[in-house]
Amino acid sequence: MWWVKARRAHTVLPAALVLHVLLLVLFQGDSVALPSLTGGSAQVVLALFIPVPLVSGLAMCLDTCLSAAESTAVRPVRYLDGGLVAAVAVTAVVTSALAAVALGDAVIGTVGRNTLFLTGLMLIARALFGRPGALLPTAWILTVCLCGFRPGNDAYPWTVLPEPLGAPHAAAGALLMFGAGLVVQIRYARNPS
Repeated sequence: MWWVKARRAHTVLPAALVLHVLLLVLFQGDSVALPSLTGGSAQVVLALFIPVPLVSGLAMCLDTCLSAAESTAVRPVRYLDGGLVAAVAVTAVVTSALAAVALGDAVIGTVGRNTLFLTGLMLIARALFGRPGALLPTAWILTVCLCGFRPGNDAYPWTVLPEPLGAPHAAAGALLMFGAGLVVQIRYARNPS
C-alpha cells in the first residue's frame, strides 16, 4: 500500500483517466487546421492530443518515488511500476475501444493505439533524460502536426499517430514502442532524484 501512496496512483491516475474519458467524448472526430512546415496547413484531428493527460499523469506517478526506500526495498518496485504502466495502457485501450463503439467514431478508436505509442516513448525518454523526458510525447505530437503531413493532408508513415485505425504499420509501431518502453522501465529506469 505504501507503494501506491508513494506513487500517488490513487489520486493522480483516476483524475487523469476521468479527463481521458471526458476528452474522448468531447473531441470525437473534430479537427483543426494547423500550419505545416512542409507547406500549407494540415487538418489535424483533436484526438491526437487526448493521450497527453493520461501519459503525463503516468509520468508524474512514476516520478514520485522514495529513492532511499526503493533502492533498498525487498519488494520488486520496478515490476510494480511495470504493472502500473501496463494497467494504465490496457485501461486506455479499452476505454478508447468502448468509446469508439459507443460513439461510432473510428478516430476515437486510434486513441488507445496512440496512448501505447506515446507511453512507450515517454518511458524510454525518462530512462534516457530523467524527468524532462516526459515532455517527449508532447514534442512528438507537435512534430507530427508541423511536419508529418504531405500535401493533401496525407500523413507520413513514420508519424504513427494520425494513421487510420486499421493501419498495420501503426499498430505494429505502437506495440513495439510500448514493449520497448516497458522493458526499459523495468530494466533500466533511473530514479528521478
